[in-house]
Amino acid sequence: MNPPCGRCNKPVYPTEKINCLDKYWHKGCFSCEVCKMALSMTNYKGFEKKPYCTMHYPKTSFTIVTDTPENLRLKQQSMLNSQALYKEEFEKNKGKGFSVVVDTPEMQRVKKTQDQISNVSAVMLSDSFNIF
Repeated sequence: MNPPCGRCNKPVYPTEKINCLDKYWHKGCFSCEVCKMALSMTNYKGFEKKPYCTMHYPKTSFTIVTDTPENLRLKQQSMLNSQALYKEEFEKNKGKGFSVVVDTPEMQRVKKTQDQISNVSAVMLSDSFNIF
């Protein structure tokens, strides 16, 4: 018994048989799924057990996994945690009237400069009262 052709389902006789992609094909039926270009064993590409030419071979594209339900849930949860921590810190420092500033050498220079300006203003102000 001769096996059926992978394209036309007619029997394939041994003289015209091509065994490829787990199917038997007539030489004339072994062609690209899209453009019907005749293919051989050297120039075909198989995808889902169907022959394709190089030009029409389906490209596998990768999906973006950032929008999966689990990732969306994790993103929302981290956003809520971030907002909760920010609000907690805000409420803790709300009535103090100041915010924490790191005491770096640059900040020390700025503070010293402001103190000097303040002292100069106070000296000038007191000198102006002494003139009269």
